[in-house]
Amino acid sequence: MLRDATDELGKYQFQVVADNIADAVRSIGGLIFDRAMAGWEVSVVVDGDSGTDDRPLRILGARVAKRLSDPSHTLSRPHLLAVATDVMVKSDAVRRRVLAIGDDNETEVLLWGRHHPTNLDRTFVAVRHQPSAAAHVFKAQALTAGGAPPMQRADEGFYSLA
Repeated sequence: MLRDATDELGKYQFQVVADNIADAVRSIGGLIFDRAMAGWEVSVVVDGDSGTDDRPLRILGARVAKRLSDPSHTLSRPHLLAVATDVMVKSDAVRRRVLAIGDDNETEVLLWGRHHPTNLDRTFVAVRHQPSAAAHVFKAQALTAGGAPPMQRADEGFYSLA
């Protein structure tokens, strides 16, 4: 059963789980911006960066929800969940939760990163997001605000739970 778009604050929910703010901006910043500009509520959960400025995420229209190190943190059931594979490799709890959320057929699950978790027993298909022209501009500003050089314009690649 699919959820109504009006649940939870009246907006579609997009949750990103990243190792750090810089990785979220670099790897998925275009999708974050495009969804935020389309009216989605975008939150980012980070594994590290306890004292890092969240301005790069705010530039993209997102907010830092919580830190994974917070013992009270649990992943919500958003409409779209994007998770860095580095976090899944490091945290069995995150891995189990992501797979459980993916099983409900209500949440689209995307993964990105270099380290692919083994033994997922799931089929993932490669997908690409072509950020809008505005997303490229805001992503460049977010990277600069975080102290990183802007990147060449490029699509963002993910693996979607099929």
